Amino acid sequence: MNPSVGEANQSEVRTIEAGQEVIREPRTVCGYSFLEYIYIFFFFAIAGWIWECSLYLIRDHVLVNRGTKYGPWIPIYGYGGILVILLLYRFRHSKLRVFFYGIIISTAFEYLTSVVLEYGLHVVYWDYSEDFLNFRGRISLMTSLAFGGFSLLGTYLFAPAAVAIAHKLKPKPRRIVAIVLCSLYALDILACAIFGFNPASGL
Repeated sequence: MNPSVGEANQSEVRTIEAGQEVIREPRTVCGYSFLEYIYIFFFFAIAGWIWECSLYLIRDHVLVNRGTKYGPWIPIYGYGGILVILLLYRFRHSKLRVFFYGIIISTAFEYLTSVVLEYGLHVVYWDYSEDFLNFRGRISLMTSLAFGGFSLLGTYLFAPAAVAIAHKLKPKPRRIVAIVLCSLYALDILACAIFGFNPASGL
């Protein structure tokens, strides 16, 4: 008889997928372990950086580092994605709820982030003043709808993909990669503290 979760090693959980036993780390908060959230954060943050840089490259034919940091990541996508996962976990069985609640959560988060960046760091990284149905240039209808779509993608596609990538590594390398990513991010924050935040200039 297979061991139950309670009888398994405390550092792992045994599940059955496609007829094979898969060893996973304990899922603690809203379906994911702390280590998995690290991978999810960087997956979202890097995907957001690629998305925004691609938009500017297509529109203005200029490669711009759109993040507040110097590295290839935009933290608001990482933090916002995790916030959506945590707050909408109970609604994950309803795509409609994830979409609409994702709009509300992401729009509020974007607005608050805009205020903090402008009045706390004296920088403005986006301005939707010319967009249809915008509010003070901080949020707009189109971006809110886009964030609703991203909430769906993040919940049902991106987060599982990030976890799947993480679990392609053995436990020790998986932890080492997470430590390296966090260390690079910490160095990026230190660089921002010393030299100032990235001005979103061309690369």
